[in-house]
Amino acid sequence: MPTGRPKLISGANIRKVADCFFDGLTDDETALLCGIHVKTIKRARAGEFCPEIKKAEAGRLQFYLRAIRDGKQRDWVRIAWFLERRYPERFARPEIQLSFNNNYTQNNLSINITSSEAKEIEAIAEPVRRNVKEMFSHYKPGQLGNGNGNGHDEVSS
Repeated sequence: MPTGRPKLISGANIRKVADCFFDGLTDDETALLCGIHVKTIKRARAGEFCPEIKKAEAGRLQFYLRAIRDGKQRDWVRIAWFLERRYPERFARPEIQLSFNNNYTQNNLSINITSSEAKEIEAIAEPVRRNVKEMFSHYKPGQLGNGNGNGHDEVSS
């Protein structure tokens, strides 16, 4: 006798959920159409259980890719259009992919430099800072400040 929790998604519902995922329906829409609680759908989408759903979704994608590749579909443009919109990170034109990626990674940019690179940058920047400070002092003598309303001649770094 099997033990443990019974499968929440089984049989025909696996294919139905996979089709909903592939079609781009929301978790709420999928739950409504399949008669399954939305929390179960969220766990299925995250891949926490029921790998059959992910396999079915991948199988459907493969079916359409093969249809385009093999030229068996007269209406391949419709399929390509759908895939481009369903999976923009994979199938959209490069400029769309770049825009898509920038929207999601824009605030997570970081630059890593070595200490020797930092020293090189500082060596290049220091004469520029001195030049800017000198130009500013000629432009507005006696008004060079630190940006906090202090009229000191020293610029804080």
